[in-house]
Amino acid sequence: MSTEATEAPKPARRGIGTVVRERLAAGDTNEMALAAAKAEFPNSSTSVQTVSWHRNQMRKDGNPQKVPTALEAKKAHAPAEKPAGDPLDD
Repeated sequence: MSTEATEAPKPARRGIGTVVRERLAAGDTNEMALAAAKAEFPNSSTSVQTVSWHRNQMRKDGNPQKVPTALEAKKAHAPAEKPAGDPLDD
């Protein structure tokens, strides 16, 4: 009897790309996804350009989850603007 049939499959390794893609799918900005990757892999040389590549690749591949553009993600996470008030109120 073969031992291959009784061995459990190895779990997939969690890498930087996985972290970045999870965060982008969740709607994070490139900077937020980079911070998450750096938190999990502090010695990595991942950059904003790497995150941007992953975002564009996910959108290009037709990922079933909607991946927002970088601008859409920034707008979604931007703080609400204060209404313009009287400048003499300061």
